[in-house]
Amino acid sequence: MTGSPGAAGPPMSAEGVDHALRGRREERDRISDGVLDLDAHTILRLLKTSALRGETSRRWERAQGRLALLWALLDAYRGVLEEAERIRGGHRRLGPEELTGLTWLLTGPAVRLAPDSGPVERRRLLGPGEQRFTLDEAVAAMELAFHDVTGLVAEVDAVWNAVLPRLDAAAAEAGAARDLLRELGGDDPDLGACEREIERVREELRHDPLGDGGRDVEWIADAAARLHERVRRAAGVRCAYGPRREALRALLGRVAAAEQEFLRTRDLVVTKIASPALPALPGRAAPLGERLAALDAPAPAEDGAPGPAGPGGPGGDGGERWLERADLLAELERAAEEALRRAEGAVASLRELIERRDELRGRLEAFRARAVRLGLAEDPALARAHLRAHDLLWTAPCDLRKATEAVTGYQRAIQGAAG
Repeated sequence: MTGSPGAAGPPMSAEGVDHALRGRREERDRISDGVLDLDAHTILRLLKTSALRGETSRRWERAQGRLALLWALLDAYRGVLEEAERIRGGHRRLGPEELTGLTWLLTGPAVRLAPDSGPVERRRLLGPGEQRFTLDEAVAAMELAFHDVTGLVAEVDAVWNAVLPRLDAAAAEAGAARDLLRELGGDDPDLGACEREIERVREELRHDPLGDGGRDVEWIADAAARLHERVRRAAGVRCAYGPRREALRALLGRVAAAEQEFLRTRDLVVTKIASPALPALPGRAAPLGERLAALDAPAPAEDGAPGPAGPGGPGGDGGERWLERADLLAELERAAEEALRRAEGAVASLRELIERRDELRGRLEAFRARAVRLGLAEDPALARAHLRAHDLLWTAPCDLRKATEAVTGYQRAIQGAAG
C-alpha cells in the first residue's frame, strides 16, 4: 500500500512509525480483549439464542447491527495494522516510499468498511458506499458501538438480577405452600392461580426482559408469601385445633359473663343514676358460639350429604376445609377478644357512673367536715346548700350533673364564708 496524496501530511520518521506501531498494537490487543469478553458474556449469548419479542426484540435488533459494525471495524482495523507491520517488518531501513505508506496507514483514512452486503430484503438501492476511517476514527466508532451493545446487556442483566431472585423466592414460597397443602390433603385455587402467574411472568422475562413482565413481581411475591402463611397457619390449626377450640370456648364464656355483668350493672345504674345516654352493648357471645359450633359441622360432600368428620371432631379433613377453618378460627378469636374488650369497657363505663356518685358523696361530707372545723356549720346559707346537694346525691335516680353543680356550689360557699 503506497498511500494517498495529501491524505496524512508529511511522512513520519522511522522512530515515529515504530512508536506509533507499538501504541497501536497495545490498543488493538485491549480492544480485541474487550470485544471477546463482550462476545463471551452470558447475557449476550442468551440474547443471541433466545426467541426475543416485544421491546427487547426491538432493542436487540438495533444492537445486532451495532455488534456487526463493531466486528467489521475491528477486522478492518486489524487488517491495517497487519499491513503496516508487514511493511515495517520487511525493511530494516525505511526509505521515503515506505515511510509515506506507513504514515498513510497509521494516520490516514486507511480503515475501509465495505458496503452492507446483508440480505437483499434489508438493503437499500442507493445504500451507503464504502466508508473510510482513520485508526483514531475507527477506535471512536468502535467505542460507540461497544457502548451501545454493553448498555443493552447491562439493562437486561440488571432486570434479571433484580427480578428473577424475587420470582425464585415467590416460587419457593408457592412450592412450600404446595407441599403443606399436599399434607393437608386438598387444593387451593388461589395457590394454583399464583403458580400459573409465576410461570407466566418467568416466560415473559425470558423472552422480553425489557418489557412490562417484571412490574408485577413484587405483588406476586407478596401473594405467594401470604398464601404460604395461610397454608402454614392451616397446618398449625390442624395440629392444635382441639386446644385452640377449647381456649376460644373459654374466651366466649368470659364474653357471656361480661355481657351478663353489663346487664346487671345497667339495671342497677338505671335505678340509681338519672342518665339519658347509657352505653349500648349488643350480645355477641351467643352468635359467636354458634359460629364456633359451625366449625365442627361435617363438611357437605359433593352429592350434598354430610361429609365424614375429621380428627378431633371437625367434619371434612380436606385441605380446602382446613384453610377455611383456619381463617374462620382466627376471625372468631379476634371477634371474641374484641367482644370481651367492648363488654368489659361497657361495664367499666357504667360502674364509673356509680363511682362518680359515691365520689361526690365523699366530697360533700369532706366539705361538711371542713365547715364544722371553721365554725360555719350553723350558717343558714351553707346549711341550705348542703341540704340541696345531699338530697340530690341520696335521691334515686341521682342526677349527676345537678349533683356535681350542687357540691361545687357548696364548696364555693364555704370558701366565700371562710374568706
